[in-house]
Amino acid sequence: MKGIQVYPDGREDKQDSQVMGSFYKRQGDYYIVYQESEVTGMVGVSTALRVEKNKLTLNRMGAAEQRQIFEKDVLHHSTYVTPFASFYLGALAEEMEISLTELGGHITLKYKLFADDKKISQNTLMILIKEDTPQ
Repeated sequence: MKGIQVYPDGREDKQDSQVMGSFYKRQGDYYIVYQESEVTGMVGVSTALRVEKNKLTLNRMGAAEQRQIFEKDVLHHSTYVTPFASFYLGALAEEMEISLTELGGHITLKYKLFADDKKISQNTLMILIKEDTPQ
């Protein structure tokens, strides 16, 4: 997974991580399930992505909870709940490229993130799914 966040003042954060998880297809949709790590700052959180033809749904459960839908050109709102506070977020997907088969593939998602209807960042998320190969 690679993530890039660009903030209104021009600052940029990049994350690059590898995670082990499950990838499967059920009733025509793909699912990606994994545990967050210290790299993301969300230890104790399980993340599940449901990938439909033109929609991606992120579900976070555990120490932080959120259900965020990403659908091209549609603003979707969610509540991000942490042990410290809750945040009202919005996500507007501008580009979605989904190329998956039962063997893996990739997802590229470009979206704007809003907090209380104010843009807080421009984001790019790239996910590459492949079978773990023994060393």
